Amino acid sequence: MNNSSDNKISKSISLLVISAFVLTLFFSSGESFYAGKNVVAEASVFNTGSVQKTLSQEEKQDTAPPTAPKYVIPMGTPFGIKLFTDGVIVASLSDVETADTYRCPARDAGIRPGDYIVSVNGSEANNNKSVAKLIGDSQGEEIDIEVRRGEEVISTTVKPVFSVDSFKTGMWIRDSAAGIGTLTFYDPQTGLFAGLGHGICDMDTNGVINMDHGEPADISLCGIIKGEKDHPGQLQGFFSSDDSLGELLDNNETGIYGTLDTAPEGDMIEVAVKDEVDEGKAEILATVDASGPQRYEVQIEHINQKDQKTRNFVIKVTDERLLALTGGIVQGMSGSPVLQNGKLVGAVTHVFTQDPTTGYGIYASTMAEESVVYSMSK
Repeated sequence: MNNSSDNKISKSISLLVISAFVLTLFFSSGESFYAGKNVVAEASVFNTGSVQKTLSQEEKQDTAPPTAPKYVIPMGTPFGIKLFTDGVIVASLSDVETADTYRCPARDAGIRPGDYIVSVNGSEANNNKSVAKLIGDSQGEEIDIEVRRGEEVISTTVKPVFSVDSFKTGMWIRDSAAGIGTLTFYDPQTGLFAGLGHGICDMDTNGVINMDHGEPADISLCGIIKGEKDHPGQLQGFFSSDDSLGELLDNNETGIYGTLDTAPEGDMIEVAVKDEVDEGKAEILATVDASGPQRYEVQIEHINQKDQKTRNFVIKVTDERLLALTGGIVQGMSGSPVLQNGKLVGAVTHVFTQDPTTGYGIYASTMAEESVVYSMSK
């Protein structure tokens, strides 16, 4: 893809989220952006802005998925993500200064952070620029806005107010995201990959971003910010090519899924079922420099017995080599495969801010089961 929206995504990645994923956020005033943090950080690096369409619930229910892959190629390689939202996200609301008061027209009209703008005055809301232009061109006249909130589409009327040099509604919006994470596995039978092990979330609303389209991309690592207590580390990198590596199919709570134009090579290993994951010694397959994927020793310290899709177990980095390089789990490592007893048991997803040597993982079987749903959308 080489459209103008793609060009708005910066080639350098700055850390704004606490996860094992590196995230950068792009906002527009029309209106802007901020990413929050918590005591648990995702292990990925990302920028929020607009990506490949998610299968609807009807599509998932109406089509019987094939069996989840039993054997896959574990990856552990970093990759770039360019993601475009399905609608324009209302990231936050703020009061606008007028000649005699402060007010937020969007809030007054019932619009909330986390809403997705679908249309403005009947025109489709394609990106930040188009929404900002329609608001600016209103000259203070009422505008009709449709927003999607969950499964509901709501119509409302907003009357922009003049502030400083333009008409504004008090909405901070964004339409895309970009960042760095790690591929977990590739399934040669379907041509699908899975990565991250957690969804790419909007850091203002904390919701998983609804994706319209997107693509995986080549990245080059250029440095490491070592993790310390209360200061999660980060893999530093940049997009090294404008060329797409394939297509993104979905962004959901269990990870990023898509296809690759060129199939990676590697030995297949078995995907462990949940009951085969044990507390004790394990390894992660991670890339932190130009040497490529390396095996590092970790300990699975605790397995969560609750029936949930994510944060299934706690891992602790014990390998002195990795501790010396990164201080433990850093952002950009989300999706790094976890290996135990010769099988793929999971993926790294989060780092604890109080102890960067420790974090969460997700079961590989969950990601494998999720991936088969998207094999039918290719």
